[in-house]
Amino acid sequence: MSEVHELKHNVLTKADSVIMGIAGTAPAYTISASTASLVAAVGVMGPGSILYAAIVMFGIAFAFMYLNRWRSDAGASYAWVGRAIHPALGFMSGWALIVATCLFMIAGSLPVGSATLDLIAPSLSNNVPAVTLVGALWFLSMNILIMVGIRITTKFQKFMTLMEVLILLVIAIGAFVKFGIHPVNSFSWSWFSPSGFSLNTFMAGSLVAIFYYWGWDVTANLTEETKDRNRAPGFGGVFGMIGIFVLFELLQIAFQMGLTSKQITNASTNLLPAVGNMIFPRPWGNIAILAVMVSTVATLETSLLQASRTLYSMGRDSVLGNKFGHLHPRFNTPWLAGIVIGIVSLLLFVISSFSSGVNALMTDAITAIGLQIAFYYGLTGFACAWYYRHELTHDFKTFFMRGLWPVLSALFLWVIAIYDIPQMGWQTDVIGLGTLFIGVIPLIYYRIRLKSLFYTVQREASQLETAASSTPTQSRA
Repeated sequence: MSEVHELKHNVLTKADSVIMGIAGTAPAYTISASTASLVAAVGVMGPGSILYAAIVMFGIAFAFMYLNRWRSDAGASYAWVGRAIHPALGFMSGWALIVATCLFMIAGSLPVGSATLDLIAPSLSNNVPAVTLVGALWFLSMNILIMVGIRITTKFQKFMTLMEVLILLVIAIGAFVKFGIHPVNSFSWSWFSPSGFSLNTFMAGSLVAIFYYWGWDVTANLTEETKDRNRAPGFGGVFGMIGIFVLFELLQIAFQMGLTSKQITNASTNLLPAVGNMIFPRPWGNIAILAVMVSTVATLETSLLQASRTLYSMGRDSVLGNKFGHLHPRFNTPWLAGIVIGIVSLLLFVISSFSSGVNALMTDAITAIGLQIAFYYGLTGFACAWYYRHELTHDFKTFFMRGLWPVLSALFLWVIAIYDIPQMGWQTDVIGLGTLFIGVIPLIYYRIRLKSLFYTVQREASQLETAASSTPTQSRA
């Protein structure tokens, strides 16, 4: 097989980037899969948790936007952190995304498996082995699709995301109309008040809410395949964040008005279908099931894109096996990365099929992934401020947007993660931290074996006073 090292250029537009940013967070899937965990953590303060997490996520989104202006690299956080702060931290940033994606293949596939069975065999919708099997089949289908090529993947993604957003808007309108007449909980601005949280509930809710927003950064991993590659991906991430924030708040408020905390918890990963059946008569309530299926399939696809592009960039830089840096000669996709992620994820599917229940499995996976997200998002926030440190005294906007906001967001994410570690069960800590720390083994092994230049090149920083000394944005040494 001949070796190919260049991804297809100029495939995605700025509008495609925005759609990818929305698709990456999978609003329908996230609401259906994570609301029970959020409500269990904070009760009716869910809208507040979503708001405060959004403020933090926008700080990280701007960090991604400005770092992408410096360096357009499919590895995104891995490349930026490694070249601005330290190569070992860059490796661990990329590793965190990869292991989070593998865990997410379980957390992401269970809802689509459950929703599929709810349509064709309702009696099996809470059967863990059956749900796991159907979810695994969906996962394999998406893995094959992303290996076929970015053009067909993007077309499929646009169709799925536009359908999802339309259905969610219909459900939100229907929920406000129906639940607004006789609400279980009347809307209250106190749902957004910091005083409604205790320290424990605020921290626990924030970790779940971080998971809500994870995925918009897929736009940065597709930067090498995007037109105007140094600006469009950052634009897509920020505007994708705006869209999903509005959807999350609307749906969270509507659901709290119409359901008790117990009803939300009992619905587990089937929350959106349950609400759909409450709002619309059958079979029209099934549009909610369709939204979950479409959303989950879309986010499986974007998550696989993120992980495969990160592995590709790390392989290209020889910090992991060089074969990861080779592309399929026909499709120009990181085929080996897709195969490896597929094998690891299928092994996790087998393990998860022995879990005692879908809800318990989802809660552990979501919390564990939240730790890994906080780790690599936090590193990226710090990397932005460090790379632009010489420019931060230029004016207040630069100081705030490229320094203060990203750093405060990064600190917030790390404080939440550190605070919540002792509060979690040992299983969640082992999953979240154990899989992260395992990354030290390949880091040391490949550093000794391949002696990558990634570990020896001089760290980079923006120089305001000398434009000529700036690193070319397209270079990928």
